[in-house]
Amino acid sequence: MDKSAEDQKNESFTTRYCELIDEEISADSEYFKFENQVRLALASIGLAASTGTRITPIREILDMADKLYTNVNDTDSVLSDEYRKKLNHADDVWLDLKEKMSAGDVRASHLLAASTHLFLAHASLVSMSQSKEFGSHITGYSLKYFQKLAVFTYREAIGHLML
Repeated sequence: MDKSAEDQKNESFTTRYCELIDEEISADSEYFKFENQVRLALASIGLAASTGTRITPIREILDMADKLYTNVNDTDSVLSDEYRKKLNHADDVWLDLKEKMSAGDVRASHLLAASTHLFLAHASLVSMSQSKEFGSHITGYSLKYFQKLAVFTYREAIGHLML
């Protein structure tokens, strides 16, 4: 067996490096689930922007998602006062999706996907906050504003504007 084949045989594909805690952890950790959900949310937000409709709110959502994602690793990275105020009014509400989806609204579909990924990212943050490994790294700020951003994105998708 040559050296590279030997290296591959001994290399583990079940762990990955986690920047947050500076160590190798299981590849199926909530941390990586969180990261991937945020990436999927960002991709969906980008697709929503590609529709060319109501670009300003989409860019705001993208900025907020990026800032909150960064906040998990760097607590000094926080939302602007303007964004925080917008999110503080984003209370969960049940809205009917049938009419919006039956019209084939592509922008709404991408934003709904983004909101779902943000809700799943939030769920991973909750799990991480309750773990011994990550509990001291996940702040109430991240928990609060990821959930509010998911709701805010959902409401933008449906067109339920908060005045």
